[in-house]
Amino acid sequence: MSILALFVSLVLLLSASTYVGELTDAASARARAQTAADSAALAAAAESAPYGSSSPFSAAVHYAQLNGGVLRDCICFSGATAVQVEVEVDGASAWARAVIDPTKLLPAAPGGLDPRLQGAVDALLVAGGGRIWLESGYRTPERQRELWADALGRYGDAELADDWVARPGTSMHERGLAVDLGGDAEYAWRLVVELGLPLTRPMSWEPWHFELEAAAAG
Repeated sequence: MSILALFVSLVLLLSASTYVGELTDAASARARAQTAADSAALAAAAESAPYGSSSPFSAAVHYAQLNGGVLRDCICFSGATAVQVEVEVDGASAWARAVIDPTKLLPAAPGGLDPRLQGAVDALLVAGGGRIWLESGYRTPERQRELWADALGRYGDAELADDWVARPGTSMHERGLAVDLGGDAEYAWRLVVELGLPLTRPMSWEPWHFELEAAAAG
């Protein structure tokens, strides 16, 4: 082989190696960008959830940086159930979207009410001035089984019993996320609206049953 042919072969080999290296670097940058975007989206979603700090944008920026990236865009609002971010790492960009179900993020409160619900109920009872009181709050699984068995015996039909008492394992009371109030239920509801408390009445046929807003769909 001539010196010229050998030189050309070496040049081609080096060019091919450089090209492969560039492809590898680009693929690595894209992978790292996707990882950074996924992390930023998840962090932002967590911050917009009920127990977050209500700063999804800051969380997205922070987690993008932790993964060597820069946040380029963030469709994220406090209290939103979905966020979308764009993150850039070494010139490569990646998008990621995270969706949350707030009802799954509200933890059970073993032995008592969820702190947010407890605070809202306390404020409501104080404002009620004795016209409203707590009838039932947290229930153990055993107590829920007793109540459902009583309802089943009273109505003689499981579907009818379900209209009045949740089956064991499905009640918000068991998770510490619901209360039944005594007294003037309509006055209680007016106070909830006036005070802006995070409570809702998801069942029109039980106006005394109140839950946290984010837990109402559960």
